Amino acid sequence: MRWPGWMGAAVVLTAGWSVAAQDPTLQWSSPSAGSINGSKATIDDRPCCGATTDAVPVPDSDAAVVAGLPGKAARDGRVLSLSLAGGRTLRLIDCDEASGCTADDTRLHRLVDWWPDHRLYVVAVGLYEESVAYLVSERDGAALVTTAPPVLSPSRRQAVALVSNLISGVDLEIVDLVHEPPSLAKVTPLPDCGGAGPEAFLRPRPVWLDDRTVTFEGEPPLPAARPDTRQVLRVEGGRAHWQC
Repeated sequence: MRWPGWMGAAVVLTAGWSVAAQDPTLQWSSPSAGSINGSKATIDDRPCCGATTDAVPVPDSDAAVVAGLPGKAARDGRVLSLSLAGGRTLRLIDCDEASGCTADDTRLHRLVDWWPDHRLYVVAVGLYEESVAYLVSERDGAALVTTAPPVLSPSRRQAVALVSNLISGVDLEIVDLVHEPPSLAKVTPLPDCGGAGPEAFLRPRPVWLDDRTVTFEGEPPLPAARPDTRQVLRVEGGRAHWQC
């Protein structure tokens, strides 16, 4: 769940390493009864993937990404097909008003990336007013929900996902890719490096400075925020702390 930026002011950042908050709901899930994490989804024994078709044009097309993964991914209108181990295929089916779904049930699936080292697909999922992302395992089609498409560290052993805006507030997550399956944890303290209390927001774009250090770039969500405040996160083994 995303938490409003004003809640960050109520969190006291402790010295040293702080364990990112583990959430028991942040678990891998598999398609069941035709759905996964609220998305329409099926797994079948037909091999993937045929040619992509444009019979039903889709907004925010992922055609370039799909075309770059022949035999791994395909799109047939509103259906995104992803190749799984054992000759099986996961099919994620868009749900929007044009296909007869109510606005609250909106799910639009767009392939963002393929991480071959981890055998994971990264799928952006557009909702009615927000968005999330799925990490989808090629092994069995299980999916882990992240707040946004994660950004990999240089070694590809961990990643961070971030949403930081005036509408959704702040949601910062660490993905630990060392173990199988990868695990997800939330970082809830915000940096407190200016002497005036914790930041209300993070700048919206995480950028890895090295394999364990992340900074945040882009326009601050709050127009009055200083663009040069220090926002540097040290991340290692699922643990994190802000560096001042």
